[in-house]
Amino acid sequence: MTQRSIIRTEAVVLRSLDYGETSQIVTLFTREKGKLGVMAKGARRPKSSFGATLQPMAYTQVVFYYKPTRTLQTLSESSHVESFHSLRRDLKSITVGLRIVELVDALMEEENAQPDVFALLVRTLRRLDATETRVTNLWPYAQLRLARMLGVAPAVERDRVEAVQGDEGLLSLADGGVYPDGIRDAAPAEPRRASRAALRAYAVCARADLDTVMRLEMTPAVRREVEALVRDFLRYQFDDAYPDRSRSVIAQIEQASDATEA
Repeated sequence: MTQRSIIRTEAVVLRSLDYGETSQIVTLFTREKGKLGVMAKGARRPKSSFGATLQPMAYTQVVFYYKPTRTLQTLSESSHVESFHSLRRDLKSITVGLRIVELVDALMEEENAQPDVFALLVRTLRRLDATETRVTNLWPYAQLRLARMLGVAPAVERDRVEAVQGDEGLLSLADGGVYPDGIRDAAPAEPRRASRAALRAYAVCARADLDTVMRLEMTPAVRREVEALVRDFLRYQFDDAYPDRSRSVIAQIEQASDATEA
Protein backbone atom coordinates (compact mmCIF):
# COMPACT_ATOMS: atom_id res chain seq x y z
CA MET A 1 0.00 0.00 0.00
CA THR A 2 1.42 3.41 -1.02
CA GLN A 3 1.84 5.67 1.99
CA ARG A 4 1.27 9.37 1.83
CA SER A 5 3.76 11.82 3.28
CA ILE A 6 3.52 15.39 4.50
CA ILE A 7 5.56 17.86 2.45
CA ARG A 8 6.45 21.36 3.64
CA THR A 9 8.13 23.51 0.99
CA GLU A 10 8.26 26.96 -0.57
CA ALA A 11 6.17 27.50 -3.69
CA VAL A 12 5.09 30.08 -6.23
CA VAL A 13 1.49 29.93 -7.40
CA LEU A 14 1.32 29.56 -11.19
CA ARG A 15 -2.47 29.45 -11.65
CA SER A 16 -5.68 28.55 -9.88
CA LEU A 17 -9.06 27.24 -10.97
CA ASP A 18 -12.33 27.36 -9.06
CA TYR A 19 -13.68 23.91 -8.24
CA GLY A 20 -17.14 23.26 -6.93
CA GLU A 21 -18.72 25.90 -4.73
CA THR A 22 -15.90 26.51 -2.26
CA SER A 23 -12.64 24.91 -3.42
CA GLN A 24 -9.80 25.61 -5.85
CA ILE A 25 -7.38 23.53 -7.88
CA VAL A 26 -4.03 25.29 -7.69
CA THR A 27 -0.91 24.70 -9.78
CA LEU A 28 2.24 25.31 -7.74
CA PHE A 29 5.89 25.46 -8.65
CA THR A 30 7.57 24.16 -5.53
CA ARG A 31 11.20 24.17 -4.52
CA GLU A 32 11.16 20.52 -3.47
CA LYS A 33 8.82 18.79 -5.94
CA GLY A 34 8.73 21.10 -8.96
CA LYS A 35 5.37 21.74 -10.61
CA LEU A 36 2.34 19.96 -9.22
CA GLY A 37 -1.38 20.43 -8.69
CA VAL A 38 -3.10 20.60 -5.32
CA MET A 39 -6.69 20.69 -4.16
CA ALA A 40 -7.36 23.55 -1.74
CA LYS A 41 -10.62 22.58 -0.07
CA GLY A 42 -12.67 25.51 1.19
CA ALA A 43 -10.26 28.08 -0.28
CA ARG A 44 -13.12 30.25 -1.58
CA ARG A 45 -14.97 30.51 1.69
CA PRO A 46 -14.97 34.07 3.12
CA LYS A 47 -13.05 33.05 6.24
CA SER A 48 -10.70 30.56 4.58
CA SER A 49 -7.30 30.21 6.26
CA PHE A 50 -5.66 30.30 2.82
CA GLY A 51 -6.57 33.97 2.38
CA ALA A 52 -4.77 35.55 -0.61
CA THR A 53 -1.94 33.02 -0.66
CA LEU A 54 -3.31 31.13 -3.66
CA GLN A 55 -3.33 34.01 -6.15
CA PRO A 56 -1.01 33.69 -9.17
CA MET A 57 2.51 35.00 -8.38
CA ALA A 58 2.05 34.46 -4.63
CA TYR A 59 5.29 33.33 -2.95
CA THR A 60 4.22 30.98 -0.20
CA GLN A 61 5.19 28.21 2.14
CA VAL A 62 2.82 25.30 1.69
CA VAL A 63 2.06 22.05 3.46
CA PHE A 64 0.36 19.29 1.51
CA TYR A 65 -0.28 15.59 1.74
CA TYR A 66 1.67 13.86 -1.01
CA LYS A 67 0.83 10.50 -2.53
CA PRO A 68 2.85 9.42 -5.61
CA THR A 69 -0.12 7.69 -7.24
CA ARG A 70 -2.22 10.88 -7.24
CA THR A 71 -2.17 13.55 -9.91
CA LEU A 72 -3.70 16.05 -7.48
CA GLN A 73 -2.39 16.42 -3.95
CA THR A 74 -4.30 17.82 -0.95
CA LEU A 75 -3.23 21.23 0.32
CA SER A 76 -3.31 21.61 4.09
CA GLU A 77 -1.66 24.98 4.82
CA SER A 78 -0.38 28.00 2.93
CA SER A 79 1.20 31.21 4.20
CA HIS A 80 3.07 34.07 2.55
CA VAL A 81 6.86 33.99 2.48
CA GLU A 82 6.81 37.45 0.86
CA SER A 83 3.65 39.35 0.00
CA PHE A 84 4.76 41.41 -3.05
CA HIS A 85 2.23 44.16 -2.32
CA SER A 86 3.95 46.71 -4.57
CA LEU A 87 3.97 44.32 -7.51
CA ARG A 88 0.19 44.03 -7.41
CA ARG A 89 -0.30 47.81 -7.50
CA ASP A 90 1.56 48.35 -10.78
CA LEU A 91 0.00 47.29 -14.07
CA LYS A 92 3.28 46.76 -15.91
CA SER A 93 4.67 44.66 -13.06
CA ILE A 94 1.51 42.54 -12.94
CA THR A 95 1.70 42.00 -16.71
CA VAL A 96 5.34 40.88 -16.65
CA GLY A 97 4.81 38.71 -13.59
CA LEU A 98 1.84 36.90 -15.10
CA ARG A 99 3.78 36.30 -18.30
CA ILE A 100 6.67 34.78 -16.35
CA VAL A 101 4.54 32.41 -14.27
CA GLU A 102 2.61 31.43 -17.43
CA LEU A 103 5.90 30.58 -19.16
CA VAL A 104 7.14 28.50 -16.22
CA ASP A 105 3.82 26.67 -16.14
CA ALA A 106 4.05 25.93 -19.86
CA LEU A 107 7.67 24.74 -19.97
CA MET A 108 8.08 22.85 -16.70
CA GLU A 109 7.33 19.14 -16.52
CA GLU A 110 5.24 17.74 -13.69
CA GLU A 111 7.13 16.90 -10.49
CA ASN A 112 10.53 17.75 -11.91
CA ALA A 113 12.35 19.77 -9.27
CA GLN A 114 14.37 22.61 -10.79
CA PRO A 115 15.87 24.66 -7.92
CA ASP A 116 17.65 27.06 -10.28
CA VAL A 117 14.40 27.81 -12.10
CA PHE A 118 12.64 28.29 -8.76
CA ALA A 119 15.35 30.75 -7.68
CA LEU A 120 15.02 32.62 -11.00
CA LEU A 121 11.26 32.88 -10.58
CA VAL A 122 11.52 34.25 -7.04
CA ARG A 123 14.32 36.64 -8.03
CA THR A 124 12.31 38.16 -10.88
CA LEU A 125 9.16 38.53 -8.76
CA ARG A 126 11.19 40.29 -6.06
CA ARG A 127 12.60 42.67 -8.64
CA LEU A 128 9.13 43.41 -9.97
CA ASP A 129 7.99 44.15 -6.42
CA ALA A 130 10.78 46.74 -6.11
CA THR A 131 8.71 48.98 -8.47
CA GLU A 132 11.73 50.03 -10.45
CA THR A 133 11.59 51.75 -13.80
CA ARG A 134 12.07 49.57 -16.89
CA VAL A 135 10.35 46.57 -15.30
CA THR A 136 9.57 45.29 -18.81
CA ASN A 137 13.29 44.47 -19.19
CA LEU A 138 12.66 41.52 -16.88
CA TRP A 139 10.54 39.75 -19.49
CA PRO A 140 13.25 39.04 -22.12
CA TYR A 141 15.81 38.51 -19.35
CA ALA A 142 13.70 35.87 -17.58
CA GLN A 143 12.89 34.05 -20.82
CA LEU A 144 16.51 33.81 -21.95
CA ARG A 145 17.70 32.73 -18.49
CA LEU A 146 15.01 30.06 -18.38
CA ALA A 147 16.03 28.83 -21.84
CA ARG A 148 19.62 28.56 -20.62
CA MET A 149 18.55 26.53 -17.58
CA LEU A 150 16.57 24.19 -19.83
CA GLY A 151 19.58 23.49 -22.04
CA VAL A 152 19.10 25.91 -24.94
CA ALA A 153 21.44 28.74 -23.99
CA PRO A 154 21.65 31.48 -26.66
CA ALA A 155 25.04 31.27 -28.40
CA VAL A 156 25.70 35.01 -28.10
CA GLU A 157 29.37 35.90 -28.70
CA ARG A 158 30.67 39.40 -28.10
CA ASP A 159 32.79 39.63 -31.26
CA ARG A 160 29.84 38.72 -33.46
CA VAL A 161 27.62 41.28 -31.74
CA GLU A 162 30.23 43.98 -32.23
CA ALA A 163 30.60 42.95 -35.89
CA VAL A 164 27.04 44.11 -36.54
CA GLN A 165 27.94 47.56 -37.87
CA GLY A 166 25.16 48.41 -40.33
CA ASP A 167 21.54 49.20 -39.63
CA GLU A 168 20.60 45.52 -39.44
CA GLY A 169 21.97 42.14 -38.51
CA LEU A 170 20.75 38.58 -38.01
CA LEU A 171 19.52 36.42 -35.17
CA SER A 172 19.80 32.66 -35.60
CA LEU A 173 16.67 30.99 -34.27
CA ALA A 174 18.57 27.69 -34.25
CA ASP A 175 21.24 28.73 -31.73
CA GLY A 176 20.08 32.14 -30.49
CA GLY A 177 23.30 33.79 -31.71
CA VAL A 178 23.73 37.27 -33.20
CA TYR A 179 25.45 37.57 -36.58
CA PRO A 180 26.40 40.46 -38.88
CA ASP A 181 24.40 40.86 -42.05
CA GLY A 182 25.99 39.51 -45.23
CA ILE A 183 28.13 36.92 -43.41
CA ARG A 184 29.70 34.43 -45.81
CA ASP A 185 31.30 31.82 -43.60
CA ALA A 186 29.29 29.85 -41.04
CA ALA A 187 26.02 31.50 -42.04
CA PRO A 188 23.40 31.29 -39.27
CA ALA A 189 20.67 28.68 -39.49
CA GLU A 190 17.08 29.93 -39.55
CA PRO A 191 18.10 33.62 -39.63
CA ARG A 192 15.81 36.41 -38.51
CA ARG A 193 16.65 39.96 -39.63
CA ALA A 194 16.57 42.66 -36.95
CA SER A 195 17.85 46.16 -36.24
CA ARG A 196 21.30 46.65 -34.78
CA ALA A 197 19.79 48.33 -31.69
CA ALA A 198 17.47 45.39 -31.02
CA LEU A 199 20.22 42.81 -31.52
CA ARG A 200 22.53 44.59 -29.09
CA ALA A 201 19.76 44.90 -26.50
CA TYR A 202 18.93 41.21 -27.00
CA ALA A 203 22.61 40.34 -26.39
CA VAL A 204 22.60 42.31 -23.12
CA CYS A 205 19.48 40.46 -21.94
CA ALA A 206 21.08 37.13 -22.87
CA ARG A 207 24.53 37.67 -21.32
CA ALA A 208 24.48 40.39 -18.67
CA ASP A 209 23.63 40.18 -14.97
CA LEU A 210 20.24 41.38 -13.77
CA ASP A 211 21.45 44.76 -12.51
CA THR A 212 22.95 45.56 -15.92
CA VAL A 213 19.79 44.43 -17.71
CA MET A 214 17.67 46.69 -15.50
CA ARG A 215 19.80 49.69 -16.51
CA LEU A 216 19.28 48.99 -20.20
CA GLU A 217 17.25 51.72 -21.90
CA MET A 218 15.11 50.77 -24.91
CA THR A 219 12.63 52.76 -26.93
CA PRO A 220 9.17 51.15 -27.13
CA ALA A 221 9.90 50.12 -30.73
CA VAL A 222 13.21 48.46 -29.84
CA ARG A 223 11.66 46.76 -26.81
CA ARG A 224 8.90 45.26 -28.97
CA GLU A 225 11.49 44.07 -31.46
CA VAL A 226 13.60 42.46 -28.71
CA GLU A 227 10.53 40.73 -27.28
CA ALA A 228 9.65 39.41 -30.75
CA LEU A 229 13.19 38.05 -31.22
CA VAL A 230 13.10 36.28 -27.86
CA ARG A 231 9.61 34.93 -28.51
CA ASP A 232 10.58 33.55 -31.92
CA PHE A 233 13.74 31.95 -30.51
CA LEU A 234 11.83 30.20 -27.72
CA ARG A 235 9.07 29.12 -30.08
CA TYR A 236 11.66 27.59 -32.36
CA GLN A 237 13.24 25.73 -29.44
CA PHE A 238 10.11 24.63 -27.57
CA ASP A 239 7.61 24.32 -30.45
CA ASP A 240 3.98 24.58 -29.34
CA ALA A 241 4.84 24.68 -25.63
CA TYR A 242 5.47 28.44 -25.76
CA PRO A 243 2.34 30.05 -24.28
CA ASP A 244 0.19 32.60 -26.12
CA ARG A 245 -2.90 32.68 -23.91
CA SER A 246 -2.28 36.16 -22.50
CA ARG A 247 -0.66 37.67 -25.57
CA SER A 248 -3.64 39.64 -26.93
CA VAL A 249 -4.54 41.16 -23.57
CA ILE A 250 -0.91 42.08 -22.89
CA ALA A 251 -0.55 43.67 -26.34
CA GLN A 252 -3.44 46.01 -25.57
CA ILE A 253 -1.87 47.00 -22.25
CA GLU A 254 1.49 47.64 -23.90
CA GLN A 255 -0.04 49.80 -26.65
CA ALA A 256 -1.71 51.97 -24.03
CA SER A 257 1.53 52.20 -22.06
CA ASP A 258 3.60 53.10 -25.14
CA ALA A 259 1.12 55.85 -26.03
CA THR A 260 1.57 57.30 -22.56
CA GLU A 261 5.38 57.22 -22.86
CA ALA A 262 5.40 58.82 -26.33
